[in-house]
Amino acid sequence: MSVRAKAGARWRVAAWALCALLAFGVAQPAAQPKAPRALHVEAAFLVNFLRYTDWPRERLPDPATPFRIAVVGNDDAADTVRAVANAAGLVRGRRIEVERVAMPDGNARPQIERLRDCHLVYLRDVPNDTQREVLRGVTGAPVLTVGDGRDFAQRGGMLGIVRADARLAIEANPRAIEANGLLVSAKVLKLARIRSGGIR
Repeated sequence: MSVRAKAGARWRVAAWALCALLAFGVAQPAAQPKAPRALHVEAAFLVNFLRYTDWPRERLPDPATPFRIAVVGNDDAADTVRAVANAAGLVRGRRIEVERVAMPDGNARPQIERLRDCHLVYLRDVPNDTQREVLRGVTGAPVLTVGDGRDFAQRGGMLGIVRADARLAIEANPRAIEANGLLVSAKVLKLARIRSGGIR
């Protein structure tokens, strides 16, 4: 990819993220709530959440430590997040690494440990039982949990990306964020609908 193409890709990611955060959502065709563009915008949200969240110092011990995003969802979601993260380049001087984590039907302890080592866990189009298992598994770890679905924040998730009419919007659960030792900027919380609730 040429320097000009890379610059163009980064500009598009920045534009998506800026629209997503400053305009409190991006208009989407009502008949296509899961269009590929919607997924790209959700991925841009994740990049900005990294930009506007502070983790405990020991979680990012040196400038070379990358941000790690784990995607609990299908391959398309993971591939899109990876592409948008790569196009965004460095965030706060750090690389972004993206991996997909598939939750098994049986013993999920190894997967939970991988999720606890990440900075952000993104759950997209996963059953409520899987959401509950992941949220319980990362409780107490400084992991920002982000998910789609209107009830995600009320179910104990930290930041939910929801479809409101033809737009994408943010819901936040400040109590869950604080309980896991994270600090999300007021720039995000001011744009979010505040929700409360524990893991259920």
